[in-house]
Amino acid sequence: MQANPKCAQPEAQYLDNYDNFEEVTTTFKCLQKINQPLEPEATFFLIRAPTKDNVHRAIKYGIWTSSSRNNKKLNDAPRPVYLLFNVTQTSHFIGLAKIITEFRDKMHFKYWAEENKWFGSFQIEWVFLKDLPYNELSKIQQSCGKCIHELIDCTQIENAESIYSSFQQQPQKSCMLKSFKELDISEKRKRNERDTNPNFDIQFQEHISVFEQMPFSFSVSSYQRRKQQQFQNQQFQQFQYYYQSPWYGVAQPNFWNAQSQTYPQQEQLQSQKVSNNNAGFYQTQNYNRPHTQNIQQTKHLQKKQLIYNKNSNQESPKKK
Repeated sequence: MQANPKCAQPEAQYLDNYDNFEEVTTTFKCLQKINQPLEPEATFFLIRAPTKDNVHRAIKYGIWTSSSRNNKKLNDAPRPVYLLFNVTQTSHFIGLAKIITEFRDKMHFKYWAEENKWFGSFQIEWVFLKDLPYNELSKIQQSCGKCIHELIDCTQIENAESIYSSFQQQPQKSCMLKSFKELDISEKRKRNERDTNPNFDIQFQEHISVFEQMPFSFSVSSYQRRKQQQFQNQQFQQFQYYYQSPWYGVAQPNFWNAQSQTYPQQEQLQSQKVSNNNAGFYQTQNYNRPHTQNIQQTKHLQKKQLIYNKNSNQESPKKK
């Protein structure tokens, strides 16, 4: 893998037969230093892969990556750093690899099993590639009281020399190479799907542009949530303006600004007509004019007096 703005990918490598272990080790560069001696003061970490697909890529191309938090832990650990690989729902360890570079935040492999989830990479070399049953390391207890296979992903392991010697004594009976034919088929399918899909490259470039700004604090799920929240806020602002506008989104702010600039006198006349036709209580012309109130009161009293006089004239002949 070479540093390139387009993120150059390693060439695909496939073999017709993986039974010959010597031929496999000579084909893949990361396996050429197999069975190398253990360096002093080594730091071991347990790697729990969810499937064999990602370990299959790590064996063929000599790369590995994890979450941003785990990558920072591996990058800050004192060198040399060894990775003890394990696949969940299995009863054995797969092998032991050594990290030979710092974390490369601009080297991205886009053919992992999961789409647009893993970014950046370490370059690794494999020390052992053989199946080691759990019971071979069950005697090596950790300070927390658990066995090694019971620990969570990217946990630092104690007693590195004992683990190395257990791999060294284990015969080369079986290894993960037996399932490489099926894993090669899945890799070909994923390469074909992602190479022929232009939308994948767009999303991939978008994710790596954000990842390279924050390589040790980037999370795909949190980034997608923030992106969705921004989209919802934009939609809310558009709907809010739509329902607040007098013509429900038809009239734009530029329209009202243009109207106010071109016809200021016309707006003043309209506002005056509205105020005269539909005046409020405190905007009436008769407000704070006591003589108008007196006139209305006198008229009301006069009407009452007339009504009283009529009634009195009608009742007077009966009294006689």
